[in-house]
Amino acid sequence: MDDSIDLKRVRHLVYLSEELHFSRAAARAHLSQTAFSRSIQSLESDLGVRLFDRDTRSVTLTEAGKQLIGRAHELLSCAKRMQAQANDLAGTEGGELRFGVTPMAANLNTTDVLVKLRKSIPRLVLNVQVNFWEHLSHQLETDQLEFVVATLRADQQFDPRFSITHLPPQPASIFCRRDHPLARQAQPIAREQILDYPWSGVVPSNEASLYALFDLTPGTLLPWTLSSNDLNLLRETTLTSDSLLLTWCSWLAQDLHEGLLVDLMPFIQPGWPADLLTIRNAVVCQAGRTLSPIAQQAVDSIIANARSPLP
Repeated sequence: MDDSIDLKRVRHLVYLSEELHFSRAAARAHLSQTAFSRSIQSLESDLGVRLFDRDTRSVTLTEAGKQLIGRAHELLSCAKRMQAQANDLAGTEGGELRFGVTPMAANLNTTDVLVKLRKSIPRLVLNVQVNFWEHLSHQLETDQLEFVVATLRADQQFDPRFSITHLPPQPASIFCRRDHPLARQAQPIAREQILDYPWSGVVPSNEASLYALFDLTPGTLLPWTLSSNDLNLLRETTLTSDSLLLTWCSWLAQDLHEGLLVDLMPFIQPGWPADLLTIRNAVVCQAGRTLSPIAQQAVDSIIANARSPLP
């Protein structure tokens, strides 16, 4: 076995393990399928083990391949962090940053952070993946992303391999269209009236708190009729129906300013506890891993933005 490891061929190993298709993996490597196949064969020869079983129909990792693929990810991650640190030490104005954002978190302060990064690092190459946590967590675990900004469920538990930095909760409220019966009501809105209409939202709020608020028996079916990560769908449903929207406040600022939507919270009697409806977000990294200087700068900016008071 050759004692030198070619990172380019290691990267080809990772591509093929993810695609399990020579043509697609070769396209990611910007090589012909023949050249890519030779690269895999030469790596197998140097390592002295067969990494893939392949025939005319399928490509699968061998047991040896499954055991070595984790090391391949570690090698590429170490090389990437070494390059990032070298760039930082050299005072470069470039570099690469790959991070993920769940759909809900993407609509908070991600844009502001990206603008700041662009100004401070003009030649920065950004790769931002917007996807669900189940997909992003795999990319984070395999070093394809440095960190993820995720919106948390009330009952969400994280693998101890991940390090969690909680961000301040985002204030939320209850919204309806401007000609909704509750918005046109002259007298204060009783809490019980909220139960008379269907609810929609990105993530259902802490139901234990809602049961206490409405003096309901735990387990009582609440009027959730729509839960979605599609903010446009939630907005259109609220504007065109009697559905009440339970969500965070900032993304509806323009509709509230134009009078298309109404915040019902000030009109509910007795008053609704301010901390009952909140959206929880966090920055998630691999535990025990040091972020690249650029990634650390991005995380610091995300935390600072989240802690800044709303205008």
